[in-house]
Amino acid sequence: MKKTLCTLGLLSLLSLAQAQGTTIYRGFAELQQAPHLPQNLWAWEPGQTLFESLVPGTLRLLGVSELSRQIQAEPVQNPLETYVGKKVQFFWEGQWREATVVSADKNLFLYEGRYLVGLPGPIGYPDPSGFSAAKGPKITFRYQGGGPATLSYLSRAVSWDLRYTLQVGGDAANFENGALVGWASLTNGLDSALELGQTELVAGVVPLLEGSLNPPRPLQNKALQSAAPMMDSGQATFAGEAAGTYRYKLPGNVTLEPGISELPFIRSKVAPVYTWRYQGGFYTAKELDLVRGYRFQAPENLAAGIVSIRDQKVFVGQASIGDTAQGNDVNLTLGADPQGRAQRRLEQLANNKYRVTTTFNNPKAYAVEVELSEFFPQPFTLEFPQAERTPEGYRLRFTLNPRQSRTVVYSVTFPQRQ
Repeated sequence: MKKTLCTLGLLSLLSLAQAQGTTIYRGFAELQQAPHLPQNLWAWEPGQTLFESLVPGTLRLLGVSELSRQIQAEPVQNPLETYVGKKVQFFWEGQWREATVVSADKNLFLYEGRYLVGLPGPIGYPDPSGFSAAKGPKITFRYQGGGPATLSYLSRAVSWDLRYTLQVGGDAANFENGALVGWASLTNGLDSALELGQTELVAGVVPLLEGSLNPPRPLQNKALQSAAPMMDSGQATFAGEAAGTYRYKLPGNVTLEPGISELPFIRSKVAPVYTWRYQGGFYTAKELDLVRGYRFQAPENLAAGIVSIRDQKVFVGQASIGDTAQGNDVNLTLGADPQGRAQRRLEQLANNKYRVTTTFNNPKAYAVEVELSEFFPQPFTLEFPQAERTPEGYRLRFTLNPRQSRTVVYSVTFPQRQ
């Protein structure tokens, strides 16, 4: 009966959250309940799983003047404690055998005159007395007054993540060129469905220094297969920026089943270009290795996530992006391109002056945008009119059309050696 009451209390809590709304962060969420409090004292039974996920110090009861709280939580009982000094059965090598429980804490058994730490097979108990339901956690609030209130807290049992797909080129009948499609993954690590109501997803770095009361339990496989409807049709809309975080509002009310549920987050048109990039120190080797990737401008304020990239219907890799403001460049780095190499020649014009000649060749049937960012030892003097000068060196960006070659030349002078 106690377990049933706890479950009903949890469901009541989560259905009431609909009136308050929910805010989900990366790794935790702020959930709310709107109870109508009796006078002076109220006991909340959140259930074991929710209780273990609570972030210490974040529980708030608003609308009344609190006087004190009392938290009662019994540790989960080990069923072996009931059978210390008694015999249990275990299945090993095709038959059931008997062993005596010596210590539940040390997992120690006596079998055929020998002490064993643990048993080599599943245990069978002679009766169910060790499996009586433990008393669930309870938090008792004492306060002045009563009536409508808000119970708010942070829980690590609910969180979200984001995955994108970037489509470059492809068959127009099946793929949309330049489409950036994002899906949000919402995780519910509790034992029951959540009626979240109006829900906001928050992107950005939101430090949370304290953990939950106990590590969140791993999700069961059956929970991962949930496919129940979870929200009204549509996708997330940008709701504004606050203190360096981006906030996105989900349409309608959200029902979140246990496990992981995915929903449409964004679909935007972008103009990705294939890039070769070098970013590093003054390079004197005969070949300059270039890193392949893609670049596009953020069509709106983008939340951080993992991007799966498909070019001409071929999956070419994954890259991560950080939170990016609208209009800023998104650079996706995928590693080496076997054809992405430039030939470099170094000529010493004086004891401290060098001329560097770099030749780029694009053997591909499509254009490649080359981005160079090179750093020099300080101080230095650079003669490179085509490039953008930076305090550390230079930046240069240009496009290589199919089958095109280009040579760039600069001179750099370092302090005279003594």
